[in-house]
Amino acid sequence: MSLLGIDRTGNNNHWTVNNMTVATDQMLDSPTNNFCTLNPLDTSPTGTISEGNLQQDSYTNTWRGIRSTHFVDSGKWYWEVELNSGTGADRGMVGVSNSSASLTTHADSNCRFYNASGGQKYSSSSSSAYGNASYNGDIVGVALDMDNGKIWWAINNVWQASGSPTSGTNEAFSGLTGEWSPDCRQYTTYNWVANFGQDSSFAGNKTAQGNQDSNSIGDFYYEPPTDFLALCTSNLPDPAVIPSEHFNTVLWTGNATQRNITGVGFQPDLVWGKNRAYVNWNEINDSVRGATKSIYSNDTLAEGIDTQKLQAFLSDGFQIGTAAGFNKTGDAHVAWNWKANGAGVSNTNGSITSTVSANADAGFSIVSYTGTGSSGTVGHGLSSKPEAWFIKGRDNADHWFSYNEALGIDSYIYLNVTSAKITGGADPWNSTEPTTSVISLKTDGGINGSGLGYIMYAFHSVEGYSKVGSYTGNGSTDGTFVHCGFRPAYVMIKRTDAASDWRLWDAERATYNQANAHLLPNSSAVENTSIGLDLTSNGFKLRSADTEYNASGGTYIFLAFAEHPFKYTNAR
Repeated sequence: MSLLGIDRTGNNNHWTVNNMTVATDQMLDSPTNNFCTLNPLDTSPTGTISEGNLQQDSYTNTWRGIRSTHFVDSGKWYWEVELNSGTGADRGMVGVSNSSASLTTHADSNCRFYNASGGQKYSSSSSSAYGNASYNGDIVGVALDMDNGKIWWAINNVWQASGSPTSGTNEAFSGLTGEWSPDCRQYTTYNWVANFGQDSSFAGNKTAQGNQDSNSIGDFYYEPPTDFLALCTSNLPDPAVIPSEHFNTVLWTGNATQRNITGVGFQPDLVWGKNRAYVNWNEINDSVRGATKSIYSNDTLAEGIDTQKLQAFLSDGFQIGTAAGFNKTGDAHVAWNWKANGAGVSNTNGSITSTVSANADAGFSIVSYTGTGSSGTVGHGLSSKPEAWFIKGRDNADHWFSYNEALGIDSYIYLNVTSAKITGGADPWNSTEPTTSVISLKTDGGINGSGLGYIMYAFHSVEGYSKVGSYTGNGSTDGTFVHCGFRPAYVMIKRTDAASDWRLWDAERATYNQANAHLLPNSSAVENTSIGLDLTSNGFKLRSADTEYNASGGTYIFLAFAEHPFKYTNAR
């Protein structure tokens, strides 16, 4: 009897092979190491992916792309793709793309490809001679060096154009920065079969060769270049931040009695709470202003003091009083919690002195300052330049002025209303990019009025923990896939090119996919279930054509925090 696996408990509950070939259908994946595959959620147009998501089956008369489950911004990586079968002049392209690349064309500046039909290399719509064409049965090798931003291609283990990944010379392209993912494109009836180190037989098309990378991992047809590794979770770097130590969501049912809400896992410095079942404002409290001082994401009101809402920050959560916003009898409540660094310290990096509570490892800081009425800068306390921030006046009734780097430094958007982004006008950031130490402010009373107090929450992306980003909608129920590099615990989205609500999902209120339950940061409304998304091991997938988050060609910004880093996560 042939077995795929043996039950080690002694109960003899072995798995028996049925219509499978163990030698070519059993992969090397394990509970502690998962290899990269093609990502059926990140493809367009939709089509069939088979052989354990390693074969892209034919798609006729239009360009169709598919990225992989892994994006990398550092390290040296090797994989192979076999041209399996088909006829026609366009045998497709093998290479890499980033998350901004269109999946319906090969002519995109966010892609780098080798063209199997003619042996050219492609960047955007520009092509140039590179090497030989490849044919049925040929194996295209890809070496991606993200430490130096270079890429090479081989045909049947011959590196084209005298390239040498090992010595780092004669690369096909250089200058690659940011995150890139393996990508296969096809136009006619050719099939590609990928091997990221799990199967050098290419689904039984070849005789397996068993070559491994320098970490003794994988099953490659050809030996990888020196120091180039298989794309698998074991080879990914360990995350620098453990998400649950810096962000967490807690749920409770109100009882109108003073009580402690625990289970956060740390002493929070920012608590954003909402009654899910009752029309009530979004309450935001932080350790810099003091626990009992509230501001409201859905309103322009100045800071208020209420001793019956959030009363104190505790080592594992917070204390609440009897008010309906945090503790209405019988109602479901939620709070999102971030760790900064206590009550804050003086920061004189900018022309405006600030008080900063910064969690530099997690890319988050709370900044309090008094406006001057003159253009200036304020220190944020982070180790990298912020990619997003939210500012609210404490003493005056005005909008929440918000920024995301995808908007451009000459634009801003309000958190408390539905309006699209605003360009020019008040020019609150003085048309000046943030630096690793300061954010620039102009003179609008919403962010820098003379003698008025302000609070700012600033963020930048941290690999495996948080993501400040943007995406373009596709107007389909098979919506855009957005790569984060982790399984999200929290996702907040806003359309920027048209009026729409801000919408916020979390993994505590939606424990399985499709995650529908969400709240509106710009509204006091109760929890909504009208549209949803899938929270995946490496990002999120939109599951509606609703224009609030997935209009065709619509532009959106998002802020996400991790439940688990990709290296250690499982699918939901």
